[in-house]
Amino acid sequence: MQLAFNPITHALKIISYFTIFTLLTCTQEKKMDQIDVRALPGAKTVCVVKGSGYFPVIADIGGGELAIVLRGGAPHIGIGGRLDLVRSGDGGITWSEPQVIVDSEKDDRNPAFGVAANGDLVLGYHWQAGYDDDGTWNPGPYKQDTKLARSNDRGKTWEKPVFLGPEIHRGNSPFGKVFKDSAGTLYMPVYGAKNPEPGIRISSDTTYTFLLVSTDHGKSWGRSIEVAHGLNEADYLILPDGDWLCAARSQKRDEQAIYTCRSKDKGESWSQPQRVTEGKEHPPDLTLLSDGSILLVFGVRHEPFGIQGMVSRDSGHTWLTTRLLFADDLPGTDIGYPSTVRMADGRLVTVYYRKDGIGKFGDPDFVGCFGVVYDEQALLAALTKAK
Repeated sequence: MQLAFNPITHALKIISYFTIFTLLTCTQEKKMDQIDVRALPGAKTVCVVKGSGYFPVIADIGGGELAIVLRGGAPHIGIGGRLDLVRSGDGGITWSEPQVIVDSEKDDRNPAFGVAANGDLVLGYHWQAGYDDDGTWNPGPYKQDTKLARSNDRGKTWEKPVFLGPEIHRGNSPFGKVFKDSAGTLYMPVYGAKNPEPGIRISSDTTYTFLLVSTDHGKSWGRSIEVAHGLNEADYLILPDGDWLCAARSQKRDEQAIYTCRSKDKGESWSQPQRVTEGKEHPPDLTLLSDGSILLVFGVRHEPFGIQGMVSRDSGHTWLTTRLLFADDLPGTDIGYPSTVRMADGRLVTVYYRKDGIGKFGDPDFVGCFGVVYDEQALLAALTKAK
């Protein structure tokens, strides 16, 4: 017996088929709009250090070596925090055991690391005392300061740390990569209040981003440049056209996206910040590639937790929609802080930290620093193919 044609049933079938087709198409488009950096030809994921590794900052220190300054001695929060250095002589594939740089009675944290024009290594860091007598974190008023350590033998030995000037920035937190211009002038990113006072905790609505300036290879820091208000944890590039690009994290707790701004007068004045990423994607890491493209890498503190990147081919004015995946299986929000170095042979190394466990800061779960070693030309070719 032939069943009667039912137009409603027929229409529902068409809608169902269309929905399935649309979902499959969208899924395919999403996959095509991502590049897994770990799967590029020659790419390799490595373990840098286990048991420590928060807030890594990587640099090419000369002599065929890479070095990373990272946090050891305590979890994300802990008065036992210290700063260590690890080094690699094979382009980031294997790494030395951690060497202690600073380990005071306070919490030594938040490194800013770079290489001066004369080869000296420069390390700025936050000297934190926001703890009770028993070592318990106390977010109330506390004394905090900013310190500086230097090495003139590529990190084998370090001078005794000193307080970092200028005085109006004592208590601000250094962050990320110390960089230099063509004249050898050094710039150190710091953030905090305009005039921090010992014993006064910085409130969430007074965050400024600054650059401290040194003209003597990091021995002294005589002045500062105000970059932006409401942003922190910044990274910078000096672009081939002379512009300076800043990428920084929004201080807004319900946003925490990355914004960029630029300067056309060597950092003295800056444009209004423009939002680049989604919320809870931070902090930024900027790298200039050989063809003039800009690589922006950041932690993703929403599901799927991981490390992602974006590329700009017009000096940071716009960003390709293709997302780069460095890690997409991290366990929670206590992850990230990527840092990238480009070597002379065109290889790139991006390092980051991960903490297993989604508990409160201070939980004694596993933590480690990991890296992805990959080829710049393979990345650029994949981006061209993804267009």
